[in-house]
Amino acid sequence: MSRLAAEDPRAPDVAAMLAELVDFMEDLYPEDAEDPPAPWTHDSLAAFGAFLVARIDGHPAACGGLAPMADPSTLEIVRMYVRPAHRGAGLADQILTALEAEARAKGAHTLLLRCGPRQPAALRVYARNGYRRRAAFAHHREHETNVFLEKRL
Repeated sequence: MSRLAAEDPRAPDVAAMLAELVDFMEDLYPEDAEDPPAPWTHDSLAAFGAFLVARIDGHPAACGGLAPMADPSTLEIVRMYVRPAHRGAGLADQILTALEAEARAKGAHTLLLRCGPRQPAALRVYARNGYRRRAAFAHHREHETNVFLEKRL
């Protein structure tokens, strides 16, 4: 049974999962080391209060968060990750649904995110949840390893 709740991304067990995510992405997209740094940090995600963790048997299994952008009606989905042992169980869909509800509660009308072509399962999750391709946004760069998606709420 999974439990989904807002949590602090700096909590030790959550931070360990996020470190796995960083390693996973660096292995999958080594050329992204040249990308500009994100304007948000785990401290700012914690302060914004929209970082969700799915736990199974008390252990973090998946996560995702919202980061504010210059336009308060638009938020960016960040740090979406499902640990390999829990993939295919619908956790990503659950987190997206909850993030969309949180975005609406914060007054947002649009959600944006960046994924990559080497993540076909993730791209299928986003497509099935109504996310459509768009151009680069904010600090991100147009690059063959970037796929930008958007959903109007």
